[in-house]
Amino acid sequence: MGGMLASMAMGLVRQRVIAARFGTGAELDAYTAANGLPELLFTMLAGGALTFAFIPIYSEFLTSDNRPGGNRLVSQVINSITLLAVGVSLLAALAAPTLVSAPWGLGPHFPIEVQRLTADLMRVLLLSTILFAISSIMSGVLHAHQHFLLPAVSPIVYSLGVIFGALALSPSLGILGLGWGAVAGAALHLGVQLPGLIRYRVRWSPGLGWADLALRRVAILMAPRVVDLMMARASIDWLNANLGSGLGEGRLSALRYAFQIMNMPWTLVGTAIGIAVFPTFAALAAEQDRAALRGALSGALRAILTLTLPAAVGLLLLGRPVIQVLFEGGEFTPQSTDLVFYALRFYVLALISQSVLEVVVRAFASRKDTLTPLLVSFLTTALNVGLAVALSRPERLSHGGLALANGVAVGVESLIGLAILQRRWGLLEVRRVVSDLARSGLACAAMALAIAVGRSLSPAAPLAELVLAGGLGAVVYFVAAAALGIREVRSLPASLLRGLQATRA
Repeated sequence: MGGMLASMAMGLVRQRVIAARFGTGAELDAYTAANGLPELLFTMLAGGALTFAFIPIYSEFLTSDNRPGGNRLVSQVINSITLLAVGVSLLAALAAPTLVSAPWGLGPHFPIEVQRLTADLMRVLLLSTILFAISSIMSGVLHAHQHFLLPAVSPIVYSLGVIFGALALSPSLGILGLGWGAVAGAALHLGVQLPGLIRYRVRWSPGLGWADLALRRVAILMAPRVVDLMMARASIDWLNANLGSGLGEGRLSALRYAFQIMNMPWTLVGTAIGIAVFPTFAALAAEQDRAALRGALSGALRAILTLTLPAAVGLLLLGRPVIQVLFEGGEFTPQSTDLVFYALRFYVLALISQSVLEVVVRAFASRKDTLTPLLVSFLTTALNVGLAVALSRPERLSHGGLALANGVAVGVESLIGLAILQRRWGLLEVRRVVSDLARSGLACAAMALAIAVGRSLSPAAPLAELVLAGGLGAVVYFVAAAALGIREVRSLPASLLRGLQATRA
């Protein structure tokens, strides 16, 4: 969490630079749309799909102390994914104009010149897909070794590359400079993890090994998750770009900013806890220790709910000053703030549901079941698309409807997944989770009241409002949570202190 918090701080600097340089204009709309395909390809080829399939199989080699077999699997995965990433990226670069302008494309409603710019940006950003594919495998290897620092730090150096592109390259290249900065950042993202591989004596060797049984097991586990994540990513990036391109200039950029603000607590809480607990899930599942797995899963869910509920309330009540402090200035005008805050209010539901889903899908993956989440996602993706089309019409919720559709669909997906986990394996301590959820809700009500009082007492300046009202709300929430008996407000800091003490020892 600490590494991710530092990377998010640098990410905020990156977004501040981008906001001052490009605001919510047509150029950033083009960049946002162009990035949809590279993100989708990365998700399909590497991303979370590969990590979910790779870590359980690679952990078996580590558990049996078969280092040569583990190194062979790592090499085969890197070589195969690199070959696929290069081939698919070349095909996508050739088809870029069609992928943008087709009725089902990423920018069918953009003006012609914006469509051309989107295609050019897509070709540049596809280079980062290849680098990120390799880097994600390295992250999975380090996670399997219970090493989380370098993978958490790697987004920091990525942000540095993007900032370099925005400041040094964009004055001469325009928004294309931002794209080349992203490619440089992806290279840094990869390079910073190499010392970790050296430390754990991970050795690369040539060869694809497609007949190797271990690699085939990874591919079999990966296939359903690829389709699952592809649908999830398409329902965010592709669907938003396709429908958002017809809602007016700045709407697509506003969705991007709002998503990134929501993504900060989602990543810091949901993703961080999911990443940290997944190797434990895999080990307990391999040992057939269902009681310990039940405790780990329920504990992770309670921790996520304890932290995401107040974060959602905070964004709902203090989202406007957050946006003003982070982004307003330069090309990012008060009108830009209005557009972003409108979308952010609808994204708070997605913050909770996406964070819970991080743990749910990892619980299935630890049991080597990636098919069930795929079957559930067919239903919820259809729900997302239907809601997005219905709610995003200009006379209804406009770009806010796209955010709300995603939150509702993922919430349904999380609930169905939890119900299956409980029915199939009895992996939930239902009463404890529901009890903590109710207590967190009461603590959030006290927090909301405290924020209202703080806002009435604070000066009109956004930063002062955030510090006074936000600080008062946070203190009231954690005091109320502790008084209501929510153990996680004590156990999470205690776990952190124990980890720091163990590190020093």
